[in-house]
Amino acid sequence: MKRVICILFLIPAISGCSFAGKIWYERLDLYLANYFFKYAEFSPDQKEYIRSTTKQYQQWNKKSELPKYKNLILEISQLTGRKISTEDVKRIFDKGELLFQGSNNFFTPHIVSFCKTLSDKQVEEINSFFEDRINNWRESEKEKKNVNPDERVTSGTKQLARFLGVKLNQSQIKEIEKLAKNIDSNNKSSIDSQDKWNKTFITILRDRQNNDFKNYARNHLNSLLTREVERKGEATYHQIIVVTISSLDQKQEIKFQRRLNLILRSIDKLIES
Repeated sequence: MKRVICILFLIPAISGCSFAGKIWYERLDLYLANYFFKYAEFSPDQKEYIRSTTKQYQQWNKKSELPKYKNLILEISQLTGRKISTEDVKRIFDKGELLFQGSNNFFTPHIVSFCKTLSDKQVEEINSFFEDRINNWRESEKEKKNVNPDERVTSGTKQLARFLGVKLNQSQIKEIEKLAKNIDSNNKSSIDSQDKWNKTFITILRDRQNNDFKNYARNHLNSLLTREVERKGEATYHQIIVVTISSLDQKQEIKFQRRLNLILRSIDKLIES
């Protein structure tokens, strides 16, 4: 749930159009509220609590987190023009994870308090939402069963590069394909892990009158930060990034830096607005 919130926030921060990013960011609280509304049929008071919380998040995020995202983009821009290692990339990933943890820590107490107000019917609606989403993911995986996991990694890297203004050449793509073979891309395992997490959360919600409910709910929500299944193959991803950035030619590097500068200007305008 909350990893999606982190992704939603990243969109304006890395927007290619500063005007569009500004408009999107001004409505961030509404987008987040509407996201939460999908989980169940909430009462007017509950919806107002959600709107108030997402508004607070937007204000906190702008003041506290946007400057950190700017610094992170600056660090990424410094990866070119010098010899880099997987440790350089890991440090950036770790700082990005800390930013996610900041959003996680903001929302957790609000989610725990909100869950105390749920009715039995709403808990079952949330359970149905979880089950439908898991089923959709499983169906999607079945449709992709003939797609080689290596191809997924390569395709994802190419898409990221294009987003950053870089079109990879065949030599670079072949190197990525070679490294991608070292990644055990088991999405079924990830889906099963998420399904297990969902079921445990629903069990906690059904027992929300328990005196220890807040501790159980808080600990379970925070467990999203330590689910190792999501970190499988991380070292290889770091290596792919190092190899790709190190292989950029002058034209690719110029486009890469140009794109990052555009992102930085977008963030500056959001901070100043």
